[in-house]
Amino acid sequence: MEQWEEHERDIINRFFHEEVPEAFGNKFPMCFCTEQACIGYAKAIMKTDDIAPVKNQGSNSFTLRGSTTVVQFRLKSFNLDVLKLATMIYGELVPEVTEHEWFLLPTYSSKLIPGQLHLLQSFPAEFLLEREKQTVTELGAFVARTAFFEQPKTLLENNSWTKSAPGMLDLLAENPSLEINAPELLDMVRDLQLNVDLLETLPMVLTHHDFSQVNILVSEAGNVTGVLDVDEARIEAFGMCIWGLYEGFFGSMEDGRWSFYEEMPLLADAFWGSLWANVPSNLKQRGMEKR
Repeated sequence: MEQWEEHERDIINRFFHEEVPEAFGNKFPMCFCTEQACIGYAKAIMKTDDIAPVKNQGSNSFTLRGSTTVVQFRLKSFNLDVLKLATMIYGELVPEVTEHEWFLLPTYSSKLIPGQLHLLQSFPAEFLLEREKQTVTELGAFVARTAFFEQPKTLLENNSWTKSAPGMLDLLAENPSLEINAPELLDMVRDLQLNVDLLETLPMVLTHHDFSQVNILVSEAGNVTGVLDVDEARIEAFGMCIWGLYEGFFGSMEDGRWSFYEEMPLLADAFWGSLWANVPSNLKQRGMEKR
């Protein structure tokens, strides 16, 4: 825990001593935009002195929490249109923010969402299968919700994951080291090349671009209580965020090597079962046809 706190302190120091001057150095004197100035303004917003930095600071913001409220100071303004759409889709699982003017940095407050980051849960030696199954089951339902809010394909950006997928697969297929070091992955890449056009048949939906353990809040029982950083979400083909489940919830890094949990098949079944049970009927039928 002490090492984690030092890591968080380094992030905060870098934010105020490097990132803020780089972003705003020509706009106002840095002496007016310090950590203490942010703390003072946050206290005024929350009307309390009982505040503290959150335990997982983002790289582009400084966030403080009180007993019921969170205040965030950012390098860039939130995309409020994205947040409005996310709130429409997910309701109270995502923060609904209020913008505060009269401060040098873009400043926002939101209701404190209960729970703790999935990454910061206790992970005892004995794998807590039921807790983790509960989490991935609810994440399956979370991902499925977007399919009810299809977006126009014209909103798909040229650098989106969806449009970039064919080119990325071509690059991987041409990589000679992949055939030498991971031929089984090369087989998967070639199979995906034959099927990547199926992305065009999926609904275009709001998609979280960092669907990972650092952005998922959970209860002690594994229930999902909130999802953070949805302001960075973009329009993609349905399901493009699911890699985050495989990377962060179905396996972990140990001794410098990443591997799936032994329980991965059970977790994956729980996730996919929940997702297909909660998507619209027309998409569910297409999913069954492709299984």
